[in-house]
Amino acid sequence: MSAQARRAVAKARTRPLRRSATPRALLWGVRGCLVLTLLTPLVVSTHTVFPFVVGKALFARTLIEVAACLWAALIVVDRSWRPPRSRILLVLALGLVCTLLAALSGVSPMRSIWSSYERMQGFVDAAHWVAWVVIAASVLRDAAAARGLLNANLAVALVIGCLAILGYFTQEVPFYTMPERDTPRVGSLLGNAAYLGAYAMLNALVAFGFLARWLADRLRRAAGTAAPSAPRRAPLLLAFWTATAITNSIAMVLSGAFTALVALLGGLAAALVAYVFLARSRLLRNIAIAILGIGAGGAAALAAAFLFPSADRAAHPAAGDALLARFTAADANNPSYVKRQLTWRAGLRGFRDRPLFGWGPDNFIMVFGKHAEGIGPRTELHDHAHNAFIEEAATKGVFGLAAHLAMWIVVLLVMLRAVKRAEGGERVLAMFVGAAFAAYFLQALALFDTLVLKLLFSLLLTYAIALETASDAPAWRWLGVAGGRATRLTRRIALTAAAACIVLLAAGGVASNHAIHAAAANLAGRGSAPLDPRRPIAHIEQAIADFGPMAHSARMFLFATLTTTWRTRRVYRGPIANALLLERAAAEGARAAQAEPLNWQIPAVLAKLYAEAGRQHPRYLPLAAAERAKALALAPRMDTFLPNNWRY
Repeated sequence: MSAQARRAVAKARTRPLRRSATPRALLWGVRGCLVLTLLTPLVVSTHTVFPFVVGKALFARTLIEVAACLWAALIVVDRSWRPPRSRILLVLALGLVCTLLAALSGVSPMRSIWSSYERMQGFVDAAHWVAWVVIAASVLRDAAAARGLLNANLAVALVIGCLAILGYFTQEVPFYTMPERDTPRVGSLLGNAAYLGAYAMLNALVAFGFLARWLADRLRRAAGTAAPSAPRRAPLLLAFWTATAITNSIAMVLSGAFTALVALLGGLAAALVAYVFLARSRLLRNIAIAILGIGAGGAAALAAAFLFPSADRAAHPAAGDALLARFTAADANNPSYVKRQLTWRAGLRGFRDRPLFGWGPDNFIMVFGKHAEGIGPRTELHDHAHNAFIEEAATKGVFGLAAHLAMWIVVLLVMLRAVKRAEGGERVLAMFVGAAFAAYFLQALALFDTLVLKLLFSLLLTYAIALETASDAPAWRWLGVAGGRATRLTRRIALTAAAACIVLLAAGGVASNHAIHAAAANLAGRGSAPLDPRRPIAHIEQAIADFGPMAHSARMFLFATLTTTWRTRRVYRGPIANALLLERAAAEGARAAQAEPLNWQIPAVLAKLYAEAGRQHPRYLPLAAAERAKALALAPRMDTFLPNNWRY
């Protein structure tokens, strides 16, 4: 089929808006919510605990739930806006089912479903992002609409890039008066420098893709091979793409994220490899091969320097700017890389323990506690594997790992087919989006998924689905083939029932968001139960009551707060009041252990609490020893992490 014929088929299968105002209003309401979710990286909730995480998650979830309600009404009014026929959507749904099964069969189902305030992930978060992709793929039926969403995201990325550069010179998060955590590296509004590096790297690739698309169209126009209707890009758009590409490239460097730089180079190399096989010009193919040859030599030299660091280099690390030193002194002896190796080995051992459905999403801290080796009192505890495939294997088992691999295989096939069939500038942009997918894949080998990265990945998937469905049927037929009145009535009833279920789930999600927000604000001491010296744990007790499904996270705050209380010699109302506080902690500890029987952190934190209290009242020292024994029974390699000297 020729390119012109394919465009005609895609245009015919893109359903036009009906004349009725109701579908039009619903459609633009859904699209508006999708665009607003792109503002998620800008959200920082300074009044809640974990301000760089909680606010972003609740903001995105609420918008997705509103979009789901509007979309449910839209598909009832106009069935043409149902999900398109897409293999990517199919494997996403399969992965979500595997996530649910792993969550229900894991060692802590409630944590697997709702996660913690620090991460805000779990099954609920995964379901929201799958819903986002389904809705976006349903209402953005062609590549032009998906490109519009990509450009809207680049506008947000431009703001993030500018704020990151500003934050490098002020060493503060602009507009929020919050200090950077890992100076001179910057994390900006994303909170963590590694997250900023990955986010900026992916957006820089997409921005360069739009610039390359403009250049390709201009060359085709100059050669007289472009279509007469091919649009001309405004200078303002070119300036926007250039500024976004430059600011995000600088932000990536300022983040000091070595893995982001490696992922960027790997993504570009993957695009060049694909171009070698798909290029239609022999000259351009030879140029790509030459670039690959030079890059392969440089990559081999860097790999040798990384894997086999010289003694002189180790004794005299790179001098000068600290950010530059992070890139030039990176090697296999780097503490960050060593810790990741330790975590990867623990994850593989955890997979061996529970190979079918794993330990459950967000339960990796239990795997780490049981199997990690070489843990010291200052070792950072990893609650994620820092490798997507090991994470999937350890927490979701072989079924989750298979679904994850299937997703990447399908995305690879879809993008290769899209690059092969696309024409002109669209072909070049598809190659850069493919490079972004490859970079995301490489980044995921050393970093876990975060909220903003899931948003970017969902956005890239939407563009890939738009390319995939350009030559396929617009939607699967539901409940039989088109035919008699009874079949149409059955389909209408089923569609209405499905829409009602979506609305009910979305309403429940909005209610849970409100409760989570109240609990997170109380944990930060800025909610309905503010900090009170006469009632030192009242705000945490209120947070536990606000949202029971995440009470496990609030209870850990309770234990840590009381430990700090005794460590700083703060005594409230004398020994009787202190004994009541410890009784309250013991009661909550019993509930936490019942909900998470394999979570070694619960007895470990209680052991620290009783050890601190034992400094004033030795009768608590036997309780500390008992809790320590429980922790070591669950995590035998954590002995150096737990307190030993009960009398200090």
